[in-house]
Amino acid sequence: MNKMKTLEILEITGGVILLTLGFYFFLLPQNLVIGGVMGISVLLRNVIPVSTFVLSANLVLLVVGLIFLGKAFFLKTVYATLLHPLILLVLELTVPADFFMKFMIESPYMVSALFGALFVGVGLGMVIRNNATTGGIDILQNMMHKFLHIPFTWALYIIDGTIIAIALFVDFQAGLYAFGAMLLSGMIIDRLSIEGRSGFTVFILTSKTQEMQTEIYNKLDRGLTKIKVVGGYTNKEKEMIVCTIDRMQLYTFKLIIKRIDPNAFTFVTRTKEAFGFGFSKGSASWKIEN
Repeated sequence: MNKMKTLEILEITGGVILLTLGFYFFLLPQNLVIGGVMGISVLLRNVIPVSTFVLSANLVLLVVGLIFLGKAFFLKTVYATLLHPLILLVLELTVPADFFMKFMIESPYMVSALFGALFVGVGLGMVIRNNATTGGIDILQNMMHKFLHIPFTWALYIIDGTIIAIALFVDFQAGLYAFGAMLLSGMIIDRLSIEGRSGFTVFILTSKTQEMQTEIYNKLDRGLTKIKVVGGYTNKEKEMIVCTIDRMQLYTFKLIIKRIDPNAFTFVTRTKEAFGFGFSKGSASWKIEN
């Protein structure tokens, strides 16, 4: 197993652990139906054990995922699909679900919704960014994203929103908090699941492009693009440097510009997402050998 596959498995494992802990210790004690198979399991917890229902539902939907999302997706999904209910089972047998929440006297719904959404959002975001899922209705959300081109967050809102709407008839107050938790977790998932990282793009008009280029390479280890431009007032041709950097490098970049050419015309724009070397991690190749 190569290093990339190992890192992906570790990140998927960590994500599954986080979302399971968030669900079991924060959402489940207050019966917050945040959506998905976990949400349905809360509605049916008095009929069938949570871990048993999650495992059964996940196995059925896992077959659907294999058919429509492919073998590579299945390989990483089957691991998380089995790990999630296994952790739930271990927790059910060893630790009561209200282990933490029993100490929350004030605003228990608020605490449950906030920390449940935080754990589930971060955990599921870690899983999704590795092109995997915890199984269950996440598979349907991935299918909506792949075939209908619906953003994953909106697919989450549609399916989980329907489940929460049902929960509102069972417990209106819990349903409202669950709805808020779903929105928060959705935003966290959307932020973590994208492949690239945000940053800044710097545009520099300077007469010292070579010195600036050398310093950027040496100090920041970033590539850049030089574009031929013509001044509107002088009609003289100049070179403009365009460079995308990480947010932590912006201060150093400003120092470089100030030191080399304080008179350089510079403007900075916020870049929502950047892909490529230095901004996005690679993806391991998951293939079934013949």
